[in-house]
Amino acid sequence: MSKRMLSRLGYAGLAAGALGALSAVVLLAWPPQVAPGPVHYPFTTTGFQIAQLWFFVHHWGLVAVLIGLAASGAGGSGRIARGGAWIAAVGAVGLAGAELLAIQYANADFRQANSGLMGAAYGISCTAIGAGMVAMGIGVVRTRRWGSWHRWTPLAIGVTEFLVLTPGLFGGFVAARIVIGSWMLLFALLGWSLRAENGAPAASESARLLSTLKP
Repeated sequence: MSKRMLSRLGYAGLAAGALGALSAVVLLAWPPQVAPGPVHYPFTTTGFQIAQLWFFVHHWGLVAVLIGLAASGAGGSGRIARGGAWIAAVGAVGLAGAELLAIQYANADFRQANSGLMGAAYGISCTAIGAGMVAMGIGVVRTRRWGSWHRWTPLAIGVTEFLVLTPGLFGGFVAARIVIGSWMLLFALLGWSLRAENGAPAASESARLLSTLKP
């Protein structure tokens, strides 16, 4: 995959992460239209369906940046790192599917739905992303092909999934939105890192070529 394409996928991740964090803020600020309890809280059923369709579309931005990460070679040639990145990408696809699945449970009690198929879909998808990013993140840190803080972003996403996101999801509506928004910001940083690490070489090469033309 070309550096230009990797840079574009980085932009997709940056946008998806920022919009994901903004979506969490909107949910926190949205005036509740129903009492807490059903899955579609704080929206009406129709509003919830619209929101879930948005999240389904949004998550493909996460898929894009994870595919870019997997194809970038940032984790080296080891199978564990590369496989981890692709597992994370598949997990993001599953997360997008889980958003559509949740529409069927709009009027169900949240706790009951979360303990069934809906909760399993979210749980398996997020766990795949977390485990994959830990594996890839370790590879990125070891190879040092990414510089500065960039090389820590994949690992941060994976570790945060297990230590912050999953526990926070069981802390109630407000806590869940905060941890999800924070996780999305890490994806924005991943997108920035992918863009920066694959844009800088091209700029450096252009500068080198220009220098050779000077008298």
